[in-house]
Amino acid sequence: MRLLILPLLLASSLLAENVSYWQITKVKSNDALNLRAKATYKSAKVTSIPYNVQCVKNHGCGKEIGFEAMMHMQEDEVKAFLAQAKEDYCFVEYKGKMGWANKRYLKASTSTCK
Repeated sequence: MRLLILPLLLASSLLAENVSYWQITKVKSNDALNLRAKATYKSAKVTSIPYNVQCVKNHGCGKEIGFEAMMHMQEDEVKAFLAQAKEDYCFVEYKGKMGWANKRYLKASTSTCK
């Protein structure tokens, strides 16, 4: 079954936003950006990202998943990703934890990130 959805995912990964890393923006210095389990502010918090972080790995925004993230997912995880994806959320990684962040608080990083 995994082979059946691979072409769809490959096409989607080619469309994924051309930003490798985000930096946090529009978050006050006494606050943090919450990384969520699902693409909604009501979802469980995975972790918090400090207001001044410069390198948050982008795995895709909306329904456009990055190739690297796709290769680490099982079929059910891919289906869950596509079911919960929303245009105003990005699937990101910070300190090894992955989740959804509101795109309003992200901008392309100007730092050299690894």
